[in-house]
Amino acid sequence: MIEEEIPEVISKLGRIIKSDNSAFLGFDACIDYIIRIVREKDDNKITDYFNSSSQFGEFLVKLDNKSCGVELETKLSKIGGNMVITANALGNLGINVECVGTFGFPEILPVFRTMSPKCSLHTVADTISATALEFDTSKVIMFDPGPYNNLTWDGIKDILGIEKIKQLMSGKQLISFLNWSEIENSSQIWEGVIDEILPAITLPEQKPFFFSDFSDCSRKSKKEIQFALDLLGRFRKYFKVFLSLNQNEAGLIARAMNMKEYDSDEDSIKELFSLANTDVLIIHRTKDALAFDGEVYERCDTFFCAEPEILTGGGDNFNAGFCYTLFNDFNLFQSLLVANAVSGSYVKTGLSPDVTQLTGFLKQNSKIYNY
Repeated sequence: MIEEEIPEVISKLGRIIKSDNSAFLGFDACIDYIIRIVREKDDNKITDYFNSSSQFGEFLVKLDNKSCGVELETKLSKIGGNMVITANALGNLGINVECVGTFGFPEILPVFRTMSPKCSLHTVADTISATALEFDTSKVIMFDPGPYNNLTWDGIKDILGIEKIKQLMSGKQLISFLNWSEIENSSQIWEGVIDEILPAITLPEQKPFFFSDFSDCSRKSKKEIQFALDLLGRFRKYFKVFLSLNQNEAGLIARAMNMKEYDSDEDSIKELFSLANTDVLIIHRTKDALAFDGEVYERCDTFFCAEPEILTGGGDNFNAGFCYTLFNDFNLFQSLLVANAVSGSYVKTGLSPDVTQLTGFLKQNSKIYNY
């Protein structure tokens, strides 16, 4: 099916006319440090890295009750945060994005000025740093939430002003709140928007989109997760709601909702959909992505990269690719295909693609990808 759909997707991308499509995204922003862990160096100073988290874990277990030193090699530092990476990728694809986040305070830090010129930045707090330990096919992100813990709805209103927030959200075809799990008061912020902003602003005549990715909610209680899902249901009064999860996050939410296990992916996503208060549920995994909208179930293989340039941000680029399709005429399978291609291009090159680069990536893979 992928082989059949790639030409149609390329054709649709070529027919898209530049427009004033716009989005609002919030609320996290950080500086990412991408790290590889050194395993050993040979006599010629050739570095061997830990290839997997299990390999590094086994190394640490053997050193239980002992002390050790671990050499870290910084590959790069860059803009980070689910919202920031998603917004930057959307901007590269031509969407105008209003971004409210922790870009530094009182001034926006220079690193965030490297984002797409399509992104307008509004800062509400100091930023944080995150260390991403990358392996060949997985990553571990370590961070001190710091300012994330102090970000509140009242604080955002005090800094921006409620009229400014209304202006930024009014008329947007897409509103996206990301990284619910790492911002301590996310649910309070969401509730504030529902109660004080949405009833008072003008939204597009055609029902706009609300898109969320909870991020790793392993540190959240069942009660907190259930309340966040209840809030998604309240957003449905104003939006068509999309919830995007990776495999780990989907499992965490399933357990929070006391969902039983199913043998098939299709049965599993349909059951989770029935519990999640969303109009479309998306689960993105290393080798494939799934989606269900209440009627149609789709599964689409990813453009798996055996030697990635970068992993951190792959899921955010997936989300950006999927959101981009919402502004255009793509069916559910094609949306997964575009999302996988945006993510695949980013993981391979380390850069979020523009439409020309995305088309080139699809053309290249239509010839060499094994279906």
